[in-house]
Amino acid sequence: MRIYNEGTSEMRGIDGSHEMHADLAARRRLLLLAYRRYMEADRCWSVAIEDMKTWFPTEGASRLSRIGHPGSPIRLLYEQREKAISRLETARIKLEVGKRRLAEQRGRTGTRTILLLTAASD
Repeated sequence: MRIYNEGTSEMRGIDGSHEMHADLAARRRLLLLAYRRYMEADRCWSVAIEDMKTWFPTEGASRLSRIGHPGSPIRLLYEQREKAISRLETARIKLEVGKRRLAEQRGRTGTRTILLLTAASD
């Protein structure tokens, strides 16, 4: 079980151990925000398409004809949705890079065995 402290941007286990680095927590919040914005943009675009279908049946229409001309309200919603998809993908990649970087840092600073060789003098 995890406990998230909003004020400090930390995730901790029940025993108080750190489970998520602050940078990863920030990247995860960014990913969640990008996802919410994408879902909102997708919902707005889908509703607009359904509303448009009530006025203009699109049985044989291509996808491009449904998004309208540059500057049309449907086209603007479509472009907002595309930007939201792009931001979501960027946020996902940034989280993955952060996870990889943290894993590499932890690997370098992990437990090391040092052998001390000494020679006995006779």
